Amino acid sequence: MRRRFFLLVLACSIIALVAASCSKDKTTAPSGIGMEEAIDIVTNDVIPAEVSQGEKFICLRMSGSIPKGSTIVEDAPGAGQAPALGSPGASFTVDEESYFFYLDLAPQSFYEHQVKYVVVGRTSGDYAVTEANWWPKINDSTPSQFLKSVPDTNFVIAKNFEIVTPIGQEMTFTLPPLFTQIPEGFIVIQGLMPGEALYDDATTTYWNGYNFFDSYKNAYSSVIGLVEDAADDVLTEIDNLVDDGKFIITIYIIAHGGVDKVKLGGIWIYANEFHNKMQEHPGVLFNFLIGSCHSGSFINNLETLDNVRTALAACASDEGAKSDWDERDGTNDYNSSDSGSEWTSSLLTAMGMLTYDTGLWSVILSNASTHGVPVTSELIGAAGYGCLGVNPGFGMTQDLDLSHRTGYTMPAGYRSWEFPMKPAFKP
Repeated sequence: MRRRFFLLVLACSIIALVAASCSKDKTTAPSGIGMEEAIDIVTNDVIPAEVSQGEKFICLRMSGSIPKGSTIVEDAPGAGQAPALGSPGASFTVDEESYFFYLDLAPQSFYEHQVKYVVVGRTSGDYAVTEANWWPKINDSTPSQFLKSVPDTNFVIAKNFEIVTPIGQEMTFTLPPLFTQIPEGFIVIQGLMPGEALYDDATTTYWNGYNFFDSYKNAYSSVIGLVEDAADDVLTEIDNLVDDGKFIITIYIIAHGGVDKVKLGGIWIYANEFHNKMQEHPGVLFNFLIGSCHSGSFINNLETLDNVRTALAACASDEGAKSDWDERDGTNDYNSSDSGSEWTSSLLTAMGMLTYDTGLWSVILSNASTHGVPVTSELIGAAGYGCLGVNPGFGMTQDLDLSHRTGYTMPAGYRSWEFPMKPAFKP
């Protein structure tokens, strides 16, 4: 009788132990690993090997596994262009049920920049790392957590910086009458498509720029807004403004970009295309503002033209432009009420300061006359310095661009009446 009781107790204990083991991780099959084990592999093995010392990163997960046969394709621009103009990007198919992780090595940056796709097999436990420059499409769609500047913490498995949600709102401007009479054209461009990374930030950046130039323009001037798949019409719109008698044209772009190229409506437009278009109209003066990654590469191209008065870029040719930052590495933004991409919001804030203050505006008018350049060009050039806190003559000594202030970006610039401008943009 005692022996039977012992066997019964032993059997119950084994059943309870098995039940407890199964309930610990319901996603783990007897022959495979669960999400937590896959995360351990990524954090303990992959990240130490793939992230350089001191490099900022964030690693994100999907909500579950992806089935065998799933396709992962890099959402690189160039579809519909000639093969020489567009890169097909990374592409592969998983040969077992797997867990997918997205390792971003320039978090909160516009693209293109270095990212890595990490796949961990559910059955084998093996992992593979694929290098890329754009977010992935997994079975034709991109998980939304991979596209946000501030992702949901539930999907963050590892990071080495603090993520602060910006508090700024869309910027509005009610400028005083400026009494300028020269016919000007302003082209404000938002090149991202819905479903692309940082789309919301780019949309806010677009409206910030549109609101400023719409308030700034005079009765003889016009503002053209180009968004999403209309963004690549910019070269045609330059011709239209010239035909309409505009003597000064200012171009403001927020988009994803690469060296000497910018992604507008899903395709590349190259720096030399802007160069050639401006060269076609030697009697028109141009200002060019671009907030894309690698945008400093445009400066060397455009500064060779006689009719480009100012050309400003958010970062150097080997850097990524940043989304709205209110805090980074323990440093707070001086103008946390701004919004949109960090550099453009700082530039527009400085331009607003120069136009709202009648004393400063009178100096802008005087300097424009002295240099023989359009008032708008003088305003943009002064604000280019001022937003970085290196224009003490206008009382602008606070660096409003937190990405520049903390050493992540080095905006580039050119003013035709002061060559070169770029060294003054260093921290």
